[in-house]
Parts: sequence; C-alpha cells; structure tokens
Amino acid sequence: EGEGLTAEERREYLAIVQGRAKALQSMIVSFYDLSRLEGGEYPLSRERVDLYHVLSELVAEFYNDFEGFDMTVELREGLPSVTADPAGVLRVFTNLIRNAMEHGRSRMSILLYQEGDEVVSVFANDAPGLTPEDVEHVFDRFFTADKMRTGQSTGLGLAIVKALVERMGHTVSAELEGDLFRVVVRWQTAKQ
Repeated sequence: EGEGLTAEERREYLAIVQGRAKALQSMIVSFYDLSRLEGGEYPLSRERVDLYHVLSELVAEFYNDFEGFDMTVELREGLPSVTADPAGVLRVFTNLIRNAMEHGRSRMSILLYQEGDEVVSVFANDAPGLTPEDVEHVFDRFFTADKMRTGQSTGLGLAIVKALVERMGHTVSAELEGDLFRVVVRWQTAKQ
C-alpha cells in the first residue's frame, strides 16, 4: 500500500486527510452547538451590546481576508445598544462574514444602521447562480446550494446564526436581489 507514492504525494494526501478531519471536527462542534441552542441548553446572557464596537473590531480583524473583494463597509456610529449575549453576537457576525467570503465571488458589503426601534446589520455578497428557492432554505441545517459548494461549507453556519439570533430575541432573514444575496439581522434596541 502506498509504495508507488513519492514523498511529495504522501505529504499532499496527508494534508488532504488533515484538512478533512479538521472540517469534520468543526462540523461536529457546530452541530453540537446547534443542538444545544435548539434544545435551550446553550446559556445566553442578556446584556447591553454595542454592535458598532463588535462589528468594527471584527471587520478590522478580517481586513486582510477581504483582499480581492470589491468591499463596501458602512457602519453608523452612535447607535443605541441592543440586548444580547456578547459572545453570541460575535459568533453571528463571524459566521455571516465567513459565509459571504466563502460564497461571494467579487462583491461584498457589510452595513450597520438604525431603522426605527431596530439596529439593522446587513451582510451581502454576489451569488451568481443562487435561486429564490435556494434562499428559502439557506437557514436549514446542512443546506448548501450545490453551486455554492466549495468543500468549506457544512451548511451549519447560517442555521447557527438563525438559532442564536432568535434565542436572543431578534430576527434574521435572507433575500436575493438580482445576483446579490443579503442576510439581514434586525436587532431590537435595548429599552432605556
């Protein structure tokens, strides 16, 4: 077994196996978190969270990964805080940025603004080939549109986003306009 392989090929195969093991591990962790969230066993605190602060820091951390994207980042400062779990908010935003980077080809935008009693966060990317039917299922666990398969996607990132957002008392939706795919989270502002 494997006698005909060069050292280089062996290294390549090993890297593939390690990559798959890592993807599987991350999927198991995500699946476990999702089960706990859906079962109400995932502890979420209720604190005042400044979404501008969380998102602007996260965007700065991802800055180098945005290379190659035509990026639009518009984050309003001075927005009212929302009631949420800080770690939960961070996970929601991280999953949404990763999702846009994985599936977007060239355009991406991240917006944060106020609308009435809500702070709205929008994560958008170009998604050529995505259909309105696909959009109805993006929050289903294990859903990945075949056109979007990069081998990276477990189809759990957006399911976790939805579960977290709803458990924290806010709402999330997805829409497609032309070839622009958007995930919109509407956060209720904290009562003064």
